[in-house]
Amino acid sequence: MNLRDFLGTIAGSGIEDWTILFRPTYRHRIIEVAGAEGGRDRLDADEHLVAFSYKPDLALTMAYGMVEQGSYVLPDGHPFAQENARTRYLDIFIEGRLSFREIVVSVDRNRCLLPMPRDWNPPIAIPSTQYSLIRLIHALAGPPTDYDTYFEQAGMKQVDASWP
Repeated sequence: MNLRDFLGTIAGSGIEDWTILFRPTYRHRIIEVAGAEGGRDRLDADEHLVAFSYKPDLALTMAYGMVEQGSYVLPDGHPFAQENARTRYLDIFIEGRLSFREIVVSVDRNRCLLPMPRDWNPPIAIPSTQYSLIRLIHALAGPPTDYDTYFEQAGMKQVDASWP
């Protein structure tokens, strides 16, 4: 299976195809925590918020929620530029091996998860497979808001383009 077929399988799945596993997810990283003087104060363990197992093929799993950037700045003039945005990792595994990583943008004080575009200049073109993948994650792990409304408000448009 090539990467596009693999991601197409996941993006084409429904929420009923996934088992949701909350913390602990056993997908950790160790991060340095800086002290007041700027040096390392301590080490801390960080992990994804939630993990998922694909029911039709348990070799496929995902983990979502580990923060990439705690304060992500959207371009001036973007509808969500004034709100607190952050980026999070969506990690996809085959038989426990990290096979793909996507950055997800959490906007409007974590009211919606949006795809990370290649370019923030409107109209913001998002390939259909990427749109479907992030829509799935929003449905599985995101807040109870309407993804399509936020997608449109963000100035994003689905396009028929290869991805990744």
